[in-house]
Amino acid sequence: MAQTIIKVKSGNATVELDAAATKIFTDVMEQAAPETMRILREVVDEIYEDAYRVWPVREPKSVKNLTEDGKVRVVANNIAKTDADDYTRKRAFAAAYNMQDLGILRVPEYQVTSKGSKDKLYTELTIQGDDIFARVGNSAQYAWAIKVGENTDLPFALGTRVSDALLWTPARQKADRVTEILAAEMVQDIKRAK
Repeated sequence: MAQTIIKVKSGNATVELDAAATKIFTDVMEQAAPETMRILREVVDEIYEDAYRVWPVREPKSVKNLTEDGKVRVVANNIAKTDADDYTRKRAFAAAYNMQDLGILRVPEYQVTSKGSKDKLYTELTIQGDDIFARVGNSAQYAWAIKVGENTDLPFALGTRVSDALLWTPARQKADRVTEILAAEMVQDIKRAK
């Protein structure tokens, strides 16, 4: 389950709330409109969990048939990915070539090819004036371009955009249910106000 990002928009300015402000905001909203918050969370969480469960991840590739330089590249890329704080890409390659020269280069059995877009899924609530928007998205810049491939284990046609099939289509399908529940809550509020 992803932590929900809460943003407040006014004109061109957007402010993202920190953890303490998010807690205060959600507590206030739970008191002011409990059914609204419940249904928004329920629907967004459901879409998020369904998408996360089946989001495609590239399979690792075997490194058995790679040249010596290819194996050095695999090790250097792994160093750069896992120790990004300590190693720039250039420094990771230098370290990998140094390990090769010393005879201590340990090549993994498989090369990880996934860029981790599955872990970049998020949920968000945005307040803009009197409106509240709930959404599920993916912060990977390339997420819109991910398509169903030949080896993808998804029940969609070859070439279907994954973000459309797993995020936007379910959101459109659930919009009517959200509208009905929110309208019922508004009717109850009006009856209480009389």
